[in-house]
Amino acid sequence: MGRWLKDQKERKKQEIRTHNAHLHAAVSVAGVAAAIAAVAASTASPEMPYSNPKSPPPLASAAIASAAALVASHCIEIAEDMGAEHDQILTVVNSAINAKTNGDIMTLTAGAATALRGAATLKARLQKGPGATAIPLVEEKCNESKEANILTALDYVFKGGELLKRTRKDIVTGLCNDIPAWPGREREDTNEKRAYFGIKTTDRTIEFECGSKGDKQFWLEGIQYMLNCRVKVTL
Repeated sequence: MGRWLKDQKERKKQEIRTHNAHLHAAVSVAGVAAAIAAVAASTASPEMPYSNPKSPPPLASAAIASAAALVASHCIEIAEDMGAEHDQILTVVNSAINAKTNGDIMTLTAGAATALRGAATLKARLQKGPGATAIPLVEEKCNESKEANILTALDYVFKGGELLKRTRKDIVTGLCNDIPAWPGREREDTNEKRAYFGIKTTDRTIEFECGSKGDKQFWLEGIQYMLNCRVKVTL
């Protein structure tokens, strides 16, 4: 009996340590998402001239910024649901949105990746420890469900997610490769024609303009890859 009580006490400590690690990881991921959203928003700013043909057109930049902001908002909500204090999240997010260089983003990403690996290691160790085969408590199940959403947040937009958080209606179902050229968008300075594609949702098709066929193919392959990844995750 004494051995069992000791094992239960040790397991409780491990559970608390594991939960804190997942909480730290969730806040770190929220910080990375906020940094990416801030960079995407600055890129999509209407004050920035569109002069680089290799950069995404303004419409695509705005869509990316919207998606990034959605992911960041979802990550923050998950961290709050897991028990993170508002001031803690606010401090991390405010610091993250000031990231300007590639080095800053890489540092944030590396920190979040390390936190996720650490949390995963502690969880695996907890499952292998004494009492791991015991029936989990309802509270533990709820916590695990919330913590599992961290990874869901990262691929939240892989299949479109909710394009608009308020409506929560448009779900991405596929791509459309045969969008006709937009009228009045012909180029006079080059022989290379603009290219177009669409993202199909449950009730509409959102059209995008690319600077060339090569850019269009790049976007199509990237989005299709993310859709395929999302399908694999849900299987």
